Amino acid sequence: MRIAMVFDGLQTGGIERVGADYARILVDAGHDVTIVNLRPNLNAMEQEFPVSCKIVHFDYGRKLVPEQYNKATRIWSWGKFAYPVISVLLSPVNVLLKIICRLKFYKKEKYDLLIAFSGHFNDLNFVANKFINANRLLGWMHGALYSYVLLSGGFLNLYKKIYNIIALVETGQEEVLLYNDYLNLNINKLYNPSFISEKQINDKEVVRLKNKYGKYILMVSRFNYPHKDPYTLIDAFTLFYDKHKDLNLVFVGDGPDKANAVSYAKKKGNDVASHIFFEGEKLNTPDYYKSAFMLVQSSCFEGLPTTLIEALYFNLPIISSDCPTGPREILGNNEYGLLCEVRNPEDMAEQIISMYEDEELYKFYKEKSKERVVDFMPNTIQDKFFKIIETIEEQEK
Repeated sequence: MRIAMVFDGLQTGGIERVGADYARILVDAGHDVTIVNLRPNLNAMEQEFPVSCKIVHFDYGRKLVPEQYNKATRIWSWGKFAYPVISVLLSPVNVLLKIICRLKFYKKEKYDLLIAFSGHFNDLNFVANKFINANRLLGWMHGALYSYVLLSGGFLNLYKKIYNIIALVETGQEEVLLYNDYLNLNINKLYNPSFISEKQINDKEVVRLKNKYGKYILMVSRFNYPHKDPYTLIDAFTLFYDKHKDLNLVFVGDGPDKANAVSYAKKKGNDVASHIFFEGEKLNTPDYYKSAFMLVQSSCFEGLPTTLIEALYFNLPIISSDCPTGPREILGNNEYGLLCEVRNPEDMAEQIISMYEDEELYKFYKEKSKERVVDFMPNTIQDKFFKIIETIEEQEK
């Protein structure tokens, strides 16, 4: 099959890493894969995709998508009047861009499957309105249907056009479909795979990290509040540090709120702040997983957090905020890791202390990580993914 995967930029992040994994699955199965980057200036992750993938750039930001402004109908009283006007104004712009896209890249090409992988307004609209000529369409939701509906009704308008949807979790899905009975969507649940266990470990770097940081808590995340919440973890670490001063906290990642997080940590005083480290964006995250003592994920919202899945591969005990979707799907009811309340540093600190002080509990969750990771093995996900594609083909015939 000829398949095109469309992304809202390829900066370093969980969605992009998962996209690279799926591209590998498709390539290994013999499919011809094209990667479309709609924000060419965000390209750090392009090197992570299989070399056989054709990567093309087409500059198409979210602001050009009419459905981006659907949210205005909920926020402002005048929004219900402004939204139709904006849609009318942007419609000819999108028609022109579609023509340019087809002429520039795909005049003679037709794809068997076109995938909106980022699940943002621009890649969804790009796919829903077939900027690339394709037989079948597929949209990706990196979370639950209800969370997208809460963000904007514009997502529903695009999902209706695409019809075939993959969701990471089913939380709230039945309720959304019940109260929006006009929707007719083919939704399939599919976990994210990860090939991180196959990535090469730099043993010298692992030793260096252990020597530099000793026992340390790791959080791998973009700094993008309130989606990601480093502040609660910093507060929890401060509470933990009052009892145990031999543990460090290491953040790996970058993003718009990183400077704020660094400033917030400094306000905790030199004693605490000197044990909190911000490593920035790293491509060698396996070395950090391998050398860490535990992983803590502090988020207010999640889809299916890639970092938790990756930590399972390295048998790291995990503590995560129990945000509406994602962590509980992976960790169960404290079955494979410890959950704590969202934005509750006291509860998070209590879980960290439990994991740190109870050696048997720590060993228990290391073993449970080995058990749970089987469900996210590439072969397991690959079989389910191809069955979903076959379902799409049958419905389109």
